Amino acid sequence: MVVDDFETTIGKIINERLSVARFGDGELRLMLQVDQGGTFEVNSQNLAIALKSLLKSNQSNLLICLPTVYHRQMTLKFSGKVFWIREVGRFLPQYYGYLNHNYVYGDAFFTRPYRDQNITYSVAKQRFEQVRGLWDKRPVLMVEGTLTRFGMGNDLLNNARSIDRILAPATNAFESLDGILRAIERYLREVRTEDLLILIALGPSATVLAGRITQKFGIQSIDIGHLDIEYEWFLRHATEKIVIAGKYVNESATEKYVPGKIDADYINSIVERVL
Repeated sequence: MVVDDFETTIGKIINERLSVARFGDGELRLMLQVDQGGTFEVNSQNLAIALKSLLKSNQSNLLICLPTVYHRQMTLKFSGKVFWIREVGRFLPQYYGYLNHNYVYGDAFFTRPYRDQNITYSVAKQRFEQVRGLWDKRPVLMVEGTLTRFGMGNDLLNNARSIDRILAPATNAFESLDGILRAIERYLREVRTEDLLILIALGPSATVLAGRITQKFGIQSIDIGHLDIEYEWFLRHATEKIVIAGKYVNESATEKYVPGKIDADYINSIVERVL
């Protein structure tokens, strides 16, 4: 099984205009329907079926991404290595049969270029700049949870041509997937501009949604995951997964959400709510 590194993955996505569906520990556990603990989604058979189907799909314009832990574990800090060695040992035998061993997977960690990576701060900065190239001078439709607020209060999306947002449920969004797709269809019919990029920050539902948008509409759609929170931690030189005021941080060891300032640009960018 081959998983490309960070630079190769970003290059492919930009140069080939690929959509992206990422499988991390949460998606793989939900696919196997094993105990997930604190997750964005309930453990449902329908979600497991959707994830299995996507992992085995063969859309030429969709890049499936896996964690780069099968032959590059040393890129992680010690805590990350311990976590992933345990995960691979426990669950790889169960999902091994769903993998295509002739397929070259992308690096699912391209949305996590800071906190768990054993790299310098300057290299992390370079990686964020590379990721920002995905939407450089392009109109962006952000599909996100109600408390995600991706890019609000920082400059992560400042190089996009424009930003519109469809807000979806913060948890268990998979149950609202059909409504989210209808909202996207309305947007494409009424607002769509040339060279549109859809970014999705919606937990495990984003993985499935990226595949369905690509198949249904042929629009480049990227499951962008925790990139915004990673960027917030990077800006603060954080060494722990701290809470960020005004944004939901499901991995925080303390509060998951504390109120913060909601700016006018964010509010004005909301075009629809699917709640």
